[in-house]
Amino acid sequence: MKRLNYFLLGLLTISTLTLLNSCNDSDTGEKGSANVEVTDAAVDAENISGVYLAVSEIQASANGSVKTIATFDTPIVFNVMDYQEGSTFDLGSGELEVGIYDELRLILADGSPSSSTTSSYIEYTDQTTAELQIPSGTTTGYKVKGDFQISANNQTNLVIDIDLRKALVKSSETFKLRPTARLVVNETLSTINGEVSNYAHNSDEKIAVYAYLEGTYEASEAEEPASGESRFENSINSAVVKDDGSFTLAFMEEGNYEIVVARYQRNPSNENEFLFEGTVNSEVMLGTNILNLINVESNTNISINLVLSN
Repeated sequence: MKRLNYFLLGLLTISTLTLLNSCNDSDTGEKGSANVEVTDAAVDAENISGVYLAVSEIQASANGSVKTIATFDTPIVFNVMDYQEGSTFDLGSGELEVGIYDELRLILADGSPSSSTTSSYIEYTDQTTAELQIPSGTTTGYKVKGDFQISANNQTNLVIDIDLRKALVKSSETFKLRPTARLVVNETLSTINGEVSNYAHNSDEKIAVYAYLEGTYEASEAEEPASGESRFENSINSAVVKDDGSFTLAFMEEGNYEIVVARYQRNPSNENEFLFEGTVNSEVMLGTNILNLINVESNTNISINLVLSN
């Protein structure tokens, strides 16, 4: 009987050790790598020519545990506005332990635009600059939520989509960069290329296109936003229609999307500012078919036409 008990105890011990080892797979020392790029959608203010970020470190977080991807002895400074419609700035890469992560953090250099110390800042078309406030940017970093996996001996390509139309807000004379950016894995992303069929360009008008996941848009998002927030807060992506009627929604994940169109008019009291006028009824056409939703699959390019009805 004692031998049987010892035998069962041995089996239990082996099973327990096996379970513990399987739970600690992420601590085996195996590593992969992450490459981080940054993209944007433009701001609406015409007198802003640059939104510059000065990044000194890239971190990744998994359930609050922070790991460093890359550090830069000299901060990397770049204009987010230079990278739109599918173009990206290659920020950096580095090794990470295998596992699932839920956040990227950009640690920003501490300085002011008027000093010799590198900092993040706003630049106007007249080449003057202004402070860009990024809460906790120089300590715990500018945080970008999104799940991604690091696999052994593989590189995961990540894109931070900041979309300044939502992220950059102005309170009084101070600009603030909100943590509204999304994080996506580049290997599976798609692009929606659009054309507004009946678009008549007017230099005093802007038409913006917003992409929403199915069922997430509410008409209240077009109302005056609360202080420190933006209209169309839950949109996944946005684009301004160009003079030729074209627009691009890049880095789209799989899903069903609806399109919301908005019209902006130039402020007669400030020629550098466009004021929201209202949403515009439209039809989305794929060939000769009218779509209620745009179905985006992995690694595809979709061409649509928009027909504005007012």
